Amino acid sequence: MKSENIVKFAILVVTVALSWVALVAGTEDSGSELTAGAIADQTYRSTREDTVLNQASFEGAQNDAAEAIPPVLRRDTETEEAIITRIGDLFRQVTSGVIEEQLVPVPSADVDPQLGTTTTSTTEATTTSSTDGTDTTAPTSTTEPIPAELVRIVGFVYLDTDADGIFTEPDGSPLGDRPFEGLTWVAVSEADGTVVRSNTDSAGAFSFEVPPGLWEVGLDPTDSGIPDNVTITTAAPVQVIECAAGQECEAQAIGIGPRFRTMEQQTQSLVSAYPTLQPDTAGTLVRIATNDVKRRLLGIQSVLPQLLEETLGSIGIQFGQRINNPDELATVQAEIYQSPPLVFVDGVIDEPARQAVADLVASFLVVNTETDEQLTSEARQAARAEVDPALFEERFSVGQVIVEEGDPLTQFAIDAISQVGPGNALPVRAPSAALMLMVLIGILAYYLSRFRSQFWHAPRMVALLGLLIVLGAASVRLASEFEEQTSWFILPAVAFGYLAAVLFDNRMGTIMALALGVLAAIGTRDTGVTVYALLATLAPIGFVSRVSSRRAFRNSVVTSAFASGLIGGTVAWMFFPAQSTLDTFADAWTNVGIPMAWAFGTGLVASLVALSIMPFFESAFDITTTLRLLELTDRNHEALQILQEKAFGTFNHSLMVGTLADAAARAIGANNLLARAAAYYHDLGKTENPMYFIENQFGSVNPHDELPPEQSAQIIRSHVIDGIALAEKHKIPSEVSEGILAHHGDAIMRFFYEKARQQYGDENVDVNDYRHAGHKPKSREMAIVMMADSVEGACRAVFGDEEPTPEGIEKVVNRIVDEKVSDGQLGACDLTLGELTQVKGAFIEALVGHYHQRIPYPNFPGS
Repeated sequence: MKSENIVKFAILVVTVALSWVALVAGTEDSGSELTAGAIADQTYRSTREDTVLNQASFEGAQNDAAEAIPPVLRRDTETEEAIITRIGDLFRQVTSGVIEEQLVPVPSADVDPQLGTTTTSTTEATTTSSTDGTDTTAPTSTTEPIPAELVRIVGFVYLDTDADGIFTEPDGSPLGDRPFEGLTWVAVSEADGTVVRSNTDSAGAFSFEVPPGLWEVGLDPTDSGIPDNVTITTAAPVQVIECAAGQECEAQAIGIGPRFRTMEQQTQSLVSAYPTLQPDTAGTLVRIATNDVKRRLLGIQSVLPQLLEETLGSIGIQFGQRINNPDELATVQAEIYQSPPLVFVDGVIDEPARQAVADLVASFLVVNTETDEQLTSEARQAARAEVDPALFEERFSVGQVIVEEGDPLTQFAIDAISQVGPGNALPVRAPSAALMLMVLIGILAYYLSRFRSQFWHAPRMVALLGLLIVLGAASVRLASEFEEQTSWFILPAVAFGYLAAVLFDNRMGTIMALALGVLAAIGTRDTGVTVYALLATLAPIGFVSRVSSRRAFRNSVVTSAFASGLIGGTVAWMFFPAQSTLDTFADAWTNVGIPMAWAFGTGLVASLVALSIMPFFESAFDITTTLRLLELTDRNHEALQILQEKAFGTFNHSLMVGTLADAAARAIGANNLLARAAAYYHDLGKTENPMYFIENQFGSVNPHDELPPEQSAQIIRSHVIDGIALAEKHKIPSEVSEGILAHHGDAIMRFFYEKARQQYGDENVDVNDYRHAGHKPKSREMAIVMMADSVEGACRAVFGDEEPTPEGIEKVVNRIVDEKVSDGQLGACDLTLGELTQVKGAFIEALVGHYHQRIPYPNFPGS
């Protein structure tokens, strides 16, 4: 870390430490603060009229209002979807549990499916094909005569809906046994394998007319019309029939139907999977599901999907009406059992089915709402906000007892002491004050390093800012100590704005105002005092930032005091409620007039004090303020008196250079007072050897004619070194004495350098011996002084013999400025080309005015 950075860091640390001491020293630490339940060590009285909020009661009322708001509920859609899914699973299980998992395949005749061709049977006749391709026709009516050489085999197939293996004549029930139409039957000859096929008719009958012999009769295995999940329910699914020629033989009736699981098995499985389901409900569902199988075989619409739809509909209605708690759930379940929904089965109201649906709905219903935390919180916050704090405020008058000595302290009493009690009732918290000061100083340091580098890179300016902050902290502490006897408006905030704006600039004055506002907040924790400190510090900035005369400084003192008084009265009226009553003149004077008078008086005294101590800061920190520049440009300054006495020609030259520099600086918005002052003192060193400089010889012999060039160069160089020594002697600030070092830059003394080259040769001459003892100008003001010095000297030399016309003056000015640019003398400053053009214009205008033509008077000497 560079030594400069170490110094600046040390300054910042010291600033924090001293400010903390100024604000906290002598106050009680945070461990001695008033706490609820402790005993009051003194009687506390109100020092101002104001209302105090009973925070505990107010917060209690807010909590009660919030607790009175019931939770905001929303539908629990996830739970609803899960219930609906479970109901669907139950119905699927009921449906899938009716048929045995592994059915016995429908037995069929042992026929090779590739034998012969399929015979299509119609109502007229059935055509059969033998293995050798011979077609035979079997009549479908058993009343027709049988050919002598053939036999007739007839049979009957029925749909055995109850799977009991016995055909029951239809009795009007929609689910009774029915003849099965459209199935293909085959008869296979055991003698030669002849295959004959016949389809059942609308009465379920089939017949074959075949040659005599043994025939195996059964279902055609290639028939796709056999329903799924059915099997042969009769005892002889494949029959072997032997019939003599000319006879009709009848096969045993064949039943086809589903293979049901027993009702007990189905009910037990369902209750095991859904324990909350009543056995009667499970039995009803099994019954309906079993009958639905029959309905599907008979082409009748199933009933179980209707029950599912009714159950889901009822569930949806109840969920839509919201069930918010277990009590509501119990009520809804009871209502459902009392008024079950209507359910029709085969066109008739089925009471067991109604009860089953009611039981399903009641069993699966749950509470379907949950608390919406966000909406509940918002509703309760709104209820809190509706509580009127005015109902919990107590008004205190001046002198009213807040708490008696020896009484326990309540939180309300502590709040009242903080707001209307004595100013030192709540001491500054030492740790938090230290932290706040570190934050403040850190932010100020960051601001300087980023945006005000000219101050940040000068440790003395950092130290000055730190000193002002420490003094500000001390002034806040003093104001708080004497506030009860006087007023908060004895805070000398105006002085700090005055000092910061003059010693730094107006932007730093604004930064100082912010800093003092923070210090006031730390030291008083009072909004009114903080606002006053901020605004009163800002007040003088606009009045002193651009002053250029002593009269203007004096006027700024009075103006700043008036502004401070106005700010004080306004702050007192707004932030101190006791001062808000202006009904009478007496009230207005007491409540606003007195604070305004305190602020005005303090502002006036503070401004005068700031003005009086300004020279100390200027000298101690080597600062060139406007006031100091005004003193330096006063021709009665002792250094200028010496210059006038010892080097009158140089004195006049310096005045003219000052005039040119002032005009040029004004033209580009630079500091014209600084440029004029630097011009006045730039040749101060010539007072040591005045006769060695042409402007002081007044026609006498030039001593340089008798000196070797190196000695002449040394004498010319010395006027810079001598000038710096004299500037230090006469306490001329470095910002002004910079003109001494920069007015020649590091240019070569061309006359003596060329003379040395002629006398000694190039190889024997060191060009650095003939350079001026200075450096290139680093600011616009010093660059202007350099050009003004050269322009004035050149014009004096040129126009001693020539007529000073505007064109001639412009030519000289352009030549001199161009030489400085080409020599690189202006490379270290921030002058722009546009500003350089303005500078040249200002030089020309001033010189034309100086060399104005005069009217020749008759008989006047020289005319």
